[in-house]
Amino acid sequence: MAQVKFRDYAEVNAKILEGYTVTGVVTAINAEETGVMIYLERTVDNVVLGITMTYNPDADPEVDETELMISEEYVKRIG
Repeated sequence: MAQVKFRDYAEVNAKILEGYTVTGVVTAINAEETGVMIYLERTVDNVVLGITMTYNPDADPEVDETELMISEEYVKRIG
């Protein structure tokens, strides 16, 4: 799988999320078990593209954590 780079949601153009479908949800991803990770996919020709969103309501802004992060679009699989 390609390297996934995350960005603060405030920096993301919401238009990149158009056409994606939720393919998976994982809960309790942080120490407090309150976080959520959402996997999105869309198919373009024979390529499956993915975006991963993480929500951590217990993020600590003092150590530069952000509540909502969205990955850059990445190739999940070809064919």
